[in-house]
Amino acid sequence: MKISSVLLALAALGAGAPETPRGTIVASNMRDNTATVIDAASATVLATLPTGEAPHEVATTHDGKWAVVSNYGTRERPGNSITVIDLARLVVTRTIDLGEYRRPHGMAFFPGDTLLAVTSEVSRAVLLLDFRSGQVIGNVPTSGRASHMLAMSSAGDELFTTNIVDGSISRLDVAKREARRVIPVAKFVEGIATSPDGKRVWVGSNGDSIVVIVDTDAGRAIDTLRGFGIPYRLAVSRDGQSAIITDPARGEVRVYDAITRRQRLLITIPRDSIVATAEVPGSPSPEGVTTSPDGRWAFVTLQGRNLVATIDLQKGGIAGYAPTGTWSDGIAYSTLERRP
Repeated sequence: MKISSVLLALAALGAGAPETPRGTIVASNMRDNTATVIDAASATVLATLPTGEAPHEVATTHDGKWAVVSNYGTRERPGNSITVIDLARLVVTRTIDLGEYRRPHGMAFFPGDTLLAVTSEVSRAVLLLDFRSGQVIGNVPTSGRASHMLAMSSAGDELFTTNIVDGSISRLDVAKREARRVIPVAKFVEGIATSPDGKRVWVGSNGDSIVVIVDTDAGRAIDTLRGFGIPYRLAVSRDGQSAIITDPARGEVRVYDAITRRQRLLITIPRDSIVATAEVPGSPSPEGVTTSPDGRWAFVTLQGRNLVATIDLQKGGIAGYAPTGTWSDGIAYSTLERRP
């Protein structure tokens, strides 16, 4: 696979703005118990680092220096730790033990990068973790069962979780350590993303195969998008212009105008080189998704191909691929440039 030649060819098409992404990508590999660190520009693997058992989600600090991986664990052995990666040195520096708090999953750093929000499914809460000390300094009950994924506004003043079992989302008040409102949405909601200002939340329902857009102040749905298999993961670009939805059941990535909520792109992932461990048999299984700060690029893990795809949101196509470990899942972007 000539990844570098693909990227060079794309670069030759334009004059002016860079035609290749920059920064660093981190993807978790659930079956290998590792994380793959990738240079976004060259699609080169910089390092493969050990994590805890069954790593799921990844988050990065705003300054791009650190990545954290939630070690969700298995059915027999629920996880309770977070792996911390120094992206400049490409090493694991420590593992944070969460003690009694089990099944850590969705994560996001508050502005300033000293406080980390982490869902704990078993505890039905979002943990507030002091990133410097590794200590849990508080938790916010979600009032929902199986609080799985998490979304945070750019200012860190709005925090939301999906509650899979209840089919709801929770809007949390971090200062008061309570759920401000629990909003019913649909069956088995999992993926979630928010507009930068926290006024609109996009929620994927695995049970009803829909995406629901919720007005958070009104506490109700204002639109429903249909035609999905499993709208598994969602991201809203940091400029608030694009909403990206991955669908492993259909092997597709859909891009919407986040303001008008109209579909702008439909990207069908090629079905070649499907691995035996594909979660959806015969599908490339696009799953985790993150975006670059400028809103130009999206990065999607292909669990069914053990790859990360770089998607050009401006031109509407796949710009290249990078290899991962087995069963790549969560993914996050860092502004840090760490060339091979």
